Amino acid sequence: MLNNEWEGLELDTDIPIPKDTRGTRGSRYPWPIFKVGNSLFFVPDEDNEEDTPKMLKNRLDQSWRTYSKKQDPEWQFLSRMVVETDPKTKKERSGVRVWRKA
Repeated sequence: MLNNEWEGLELDTDIPIPKDTRGTRGSRYPWPIFKVGNSLFFVPDEDNEEDTPKMLKNRLDQSWRTYSKKQDPEWQFLSRMVVETDPKTKKERSGVRVWRKA
């Protein structure tokens, strides 16, 4: 028996489903070029004062997890918040290093 709450509700028919545009531009990170053993150091967005290494690590982790699951066999990455010396300025910077393990 139908709930009277829905009585008189008219459902639409033959409305086309829009194309899914998520992920069609590719990753904003260079995961496809990583080989096993490669790593890359990422720094927080300097134009955004609220961006922190922890926020950056969360974004990177979500991105590489999503990318990894689409690979066959599944790729494995590892990330750590680290402090590294900038080779150009010789100043220490907090950031995130990501390694491809497999």
